[in-house]
Amino acid sequence: MAGFEWAGSLTNSAPIKMVLPIGETMYVGQMAQWDFGNGGVDTAHGVQILDAASDVHEDNQAVAGCVTGVYSGPRTYNGTYFGDKSTYSATQADILASGYPQVELILAIPHSTLFKGPIYDEAFGTALVEQVVTTANSGGITIHAANDAVADISDNLGTVYCRSGANRGFYRGLTTSTSTIENTVTIPFPYGIAVGDVFVLASVKLGLGPFEVPATANCIAGNNDLSNYYDVIYHEINLEESGKEYAVFSFTALPVASQA
Repeated sequence: MAGFEWAGSLTNSAPIKMVLPIGETMYVGQMAQWDFGNGGVDTAHGVQILDAASDVHEDNQAVAGCVTGVYSGPRTYNGTYFGDKSTYSATQADILASGYPQVELILAIPHSTLFKGPIYDEAFGTALVEQVVTTANSGGITIHAANDAVADISDNLGTVYCRSGANRGFYRGLTTSTSTIENTVTIPFPYGIAVGDVFVLASVKLGLGPFEVPATANCIAGNNDLSNYYDVIYHEINLEESGKEYAVFSFTALPVASQA
């Protein structure tokens, strides 16, 4: 998956598209924010790469939508992000030679607009780290794994999925991360958790939940402590296959329309 993409509408309506100038070099599949009064680069009167959230329930960086194409200006394919790149320039000679750099955007409004995005560990293309259980738990509540490569996800903001073992295929909301090697749920898995079972954790939750991106803004930062985040509604979370984890979501009004 080349970053974020349009995934339909809850009301079966067509997406709202705009062609906008860019304030910095951007890629197809990135989430964008408005380049206006929100800490933006303020160089294009259009859009720029969505910044990571700076607060919980972020309301100071207005989300614009998802870049779906390069409309004009320099266009080159990027093999790392699997999409076209639109190169920003404010140089007259570049504009004359290659055109005005603009991208096509699907807006995050109306709020019934759905987006699909890959969930990666933190950087684009890096799969979530699996948790291999080292201490059994008959009550199906505690996942203890000798792995310190995962973030302490804020209480009640993450999701746990079992990939191997008696509980394979079951999801649970992550209640607490008491350490980077021990995570607990409130609603137990139906079967005891055994040594060798494999789980994966992600910084997302079904329904109203947190959304955070890395600096490239072309994936969901799935291994994040969620000290800061945007508000979205997750309609689907799929953590079944390593490297192919994804979520379908829509933005709430707060990150799209508000600016503190």
